[in-house]
Amino acid sequence: MSVALAFFLVLFVFLLISGMPVAWSMLASVVGYIAVSGQWALLPVMPEKIYNGIDVFILVAIPLFLLAGEIFSEGGLARRIVDFADAAFRWVKGGIAQVAVATCILYSGITGVALGEIAALGRIFIPAMVRAGYTPAFAAAVIASGSIIGPTIPPSLPIIIYGSATNVSIGGMFAAAVIPGLVLGAAQMAYIAWASGRFKIKYIAPEGAPASLGKGFLRALPSIGMPFIILGGILAGVMTPTEAAGSAVLYAFVLAIVVYRALRLRQLAPILGQSVTFSGQLLIIVGAGAALAWVLGFENATGRLADLVKAMDLGPAGTMLLANLLFLVLGMFVDPTTSIILFAPILAPAAAAAGIDPLHFGVVMIINLNIGLITPPLGVSLFAAERIAQCGLNALIRASLPFIAINIAALIVISAVPQLSLFLPRLAGF
Repeated sequence: MSVALAFFLVLFVFLLISGMPVAWSMLASVVGYIAVSGQWALLPVMPEKIYNGIDVFILVAIPLFLLAGEIFSEGGLARRIVDFADAAFRWVKGGIAQVAVATCILYSGITGVALGEIAALGRIFIPAMVRAGYTPAFAAAVIASGSIIGPTIPPSLPIIIYGSATNVSIGGMFAAAVIPGLVLGAAQMAYIAWASGRFKIKYIAPEGAPASLGKGFLRALPSIGMPFIILGGILAGVMTPTEAAGSAVLYAFVLAIVVYRALRLRQLAPILGQSVTFSGQLLIIVGAGAALAWVLGFENATGRLADLVKAMDLGPAGTMLLANLLFLVLGMFVDPTTSIILFAPILAPAAAAAGIDPLHFGVVMIINLNIGLITPPLGVSLFAAERIAQCGLNALIRASLPFIAINIAALIVISAVPQLSLFLPRLAGF
């Protein structure tokens, strides 16, 4: 390792620990590398690398999917999904908590953002679970854990970023993430069925919920149709992910404004503002990550790591185990978007060199990092759920530990059985 690269890595870690925003930490570290290496001719190239990092057609899907999710949330369309999940799962042991996780699974096909799920569903389900007999901490833990399904099942922003960073088919990644996302949801529901015996549960339906499954399904059918349009269009080869994102915005717009009349045109301005703000923040990090990846490529870090993995000769299972341990630690301190931008371009080729399919590796990486959203000390989903439940962070952490364990157990199964990730992509020809 060169002195300049060592300085670059140390400076980057120091700036992150000191609290500097991630994007500026990346850019400052790149400038530091150029200064220490003395290659000042690289400095004028840096803006070009940043621009090239975000001048990628597939990244247009990010603001579009965010906008579709915002329209669904603000237009009250999530309420219809809640009603259907309630009618379908109210009979399962655990009652309203099972309905909450089922809704998280259905809603994940719309938002693709964990905090978006907590904001949209937490205010509905946390009070309902408390009224039914669950403690506020357990209710918040259910929503926080269920929210990590959102960034797993497509449309998922981490999947788009991973595909862009590694040049892996995003359509293939969307297909690969469906079954593992359902496995996560099933594991959480199984734990809730077991744990609910500790509480004296009385079923309380969300206000306004329909009495029958048929009525709930008919009310929710247009809303739950969007994920099928997105994934079906991509798998059938009719649409690219970006075109599917545009179709999702149009679909949400027509439903919310024309069909249900739940939104007025003047309400679109703040919705657009929220989507633009979040997209801008995300794309700044993507651009800075491109500059950082440029430095690592200049130092041939990817090739060196691939050679190291080959030399270690751990095989696919050993390499996947090491990667999972690394991701679990990373997820505790670094958000998934940053981790994917930093490490996916380096680790995905190394995993491929060990015989791991890039689609399978990507799904495992994304799920693992998403578990970090409910793992202290970062645990941003815990903070968001606690603000709604007002149960105390320590109590919420204790209630979340079994959910963390069950999600890790599901991750182990997904890691050990590549067919769970690869069945749908192979069926669709990816």
